[in-house]
Amino acid sequence: MTRLVFDPVATIRKDIETWDSPFVELDCFGTDNAGQIATMVEGFCRHHLDSRVRGYLFYGASIGSTHGLQLEDGRNVVIKVRPPPETNPDLKFDCESLGAISAVMASLADRNYPCPKLLLGPTPLARGLATVEELWDRGHRGNGFEPECRKTIAAGLAELLELLRSFKGDVSCLKHFQRGNSLYPQPHSKLVDFEKTAGGAEWIDAFARRACQAEAHDGPPSLGHADWRVEHLRFENRKIVATYDWDSLALRTETELVGLSAHGFTADWSLERVQRIPTADDIHAYVADYEEARGRPFSKLERQSTFAHCVYFIAYGARCTHSLDPKKTEWEEDTWPYRLRTEGANLLRHATR
Repeated sequence: MTRLVFDPVATIRKDIETWDSPFVELDCFGTDNAGQIATMVEGFCRHHLDSRVRGYLFYGASIGSTHGLQLEDGRNVVIKVRPPPETNPDLKFDCESLGAISAVMASLADRNYPCPKLLLGPTPLARGLATVEELWDRGHRGNGFEPECRKTIAAGLAELLELLRSFKGDVSCLKHFQRGNSLYPQPHSKLVDFEKTAGGAEWIDAFARRACQAEAHDGPPSLGHADWRVEHLRFENRKIVATYDWDSLALRTETELVGLSAHGFTADWSLERVQRIPTADDIHAYVADYEEARGRPFSKLERQSTFAHCVYFIAYGARCTHSLDPKKTEWEEDTWPYRLRTEGANLLRHATR
């Protein structure tokens, strides 16, 4: 398929200009100069992929820096560059964790699972570590608010967890983004600062504490995708045909993985002017769909744990949203604070039955 390619420097600069502070580029490359970044990526491709860059297909920055490229030899690839591990101790992507993720992805691809094929494991690039995947572009976006799509997402998670149970490699390092002794882990983005915006967020923190008290860490840890939502999936004929964001692989209990997915399975932050935040009814339906796909209902303790985790992650999302606008007290319907304020108590009551 013929693809439009764009000038590397202009493509990188266009995204950088959308940020007040290009902290991702500064962390990964030590500079926010688009030309210097493009030169570093060009050198990496020539050295490690034996090809120059023909042009960019896309570029974006979130937790790391993602470069969609077409090489001169015709290959379409995605280079992901992560910040140095010390940037966020609770979300660090060191060589060990990226190596484990790479091994899992390779195992899944060998079994014809719809995930990108890894072309290069963790390799230094500038200040960070990079991996290279083939561009996996198929299927279409879904709408998690539609029942059939919701069922497909829930069934896909159940199938993935079952499939990953047979993986024999060591994934004990994949415990990122866990809160430890604090109420929250270090936020995933430097855009938010929980300490400086604590005022006015007390009600959110109260929900988070109640959710933590209701958690029941039952069962052994499971390897799963910890950001399993519609944005990271593509669909065709009611089947998932592409999956993304495999940096989100994590070793957690099944109920935590399901609660985490349930709290935001409908969210696609790459699209504008769309509904993103599920209602309590959506969440209940999603958990029921997962139970059906799992082949057996959750026990009372498992359901308590699932909904407690779900409320906790809604509270985390609300805390991030509050941090971006700490003076705001009235929230629009499609936001985490609104959902927590209007339906958090209902979901918590379900968690503690």
